[in-house]
Amino acid sequence: MIDACTIKSNPHGLTLVLDKEADFETLIREVCGKFAEAKNFFGKVDLILRTEGRDLTGQELSVLVEAIELNSLIHIILIEENDRLKDARMIDMIDRFYFDEFYQNAKIVPGSIKKDEIVTSDGSVLILGDIKRGGTVKVKGNIIVSGEIRGGAHAGCEGEKKAYIVANTFDSNDISIASHSGEITSAKRSFFRRPSPTEPMVVVLWEGTLLKESLSAGVVKKLVS
Repeated sequence: MIDACTIKSNPHGLTLVLDKEADFETLIREVCGKFAEAKNFFGKVDLILRTEGRDLTGQELSVLVEAIELNSLIHIILIEENDRLKDARMIDMIDRFYFDEFYQNAKIVPGSIKKDEIVTSDGSVLILGDIKRGGTVKVKGNIIVSGEIRGGAHAGCEGEKKAYIVANTFDSNDISIASHSGEITSAKRSFFRRPSPTEPMVVVLWEGTLLKESLSAGVVKKLVS
């Protein structure tokens, strides 16, 4: 009997090889079983999930991520499908085409930036962890952090005003874009709009001010268009 799902490791996470002939319900049952059995082996970790073997709809990808996370301690940050990366939290929420170039060219740091560590890049950087207090990230491009920013984050350090910084939590007074730093202004929200507490946030330079907004609001798309 051919497995509907085979789990393999890759440099930045896990690869699921999916049988294109298996019905989706059978595939998900097998994913649940395999990740439940390997729960202690994988432990608590953030990673990128790559899928191969069959094309999945956005809804199917969401179900796949939920199946893995409910049966393990794994947190899926990004999904790589057909050599393109998608934010696992936003698959069915917003158009992500404006991140394609970032993911193709970004330097990936598989862990947190700790105290006294300094990460630099001539492009953009994707951090699969946090920027701890005392840690610093300074890049010419953009910064995406899967966790929290408590240290220093400087995007567009050579003057790129369209650079942006994404994180789940901003808890730092050391945030800069281009030559602008200082207080961050939270965007005004509609009375009827209640963002999810787990929704990623983005800081951009907007009319000379550092502005923080929910990622799904589309401010990055407006900035780079």
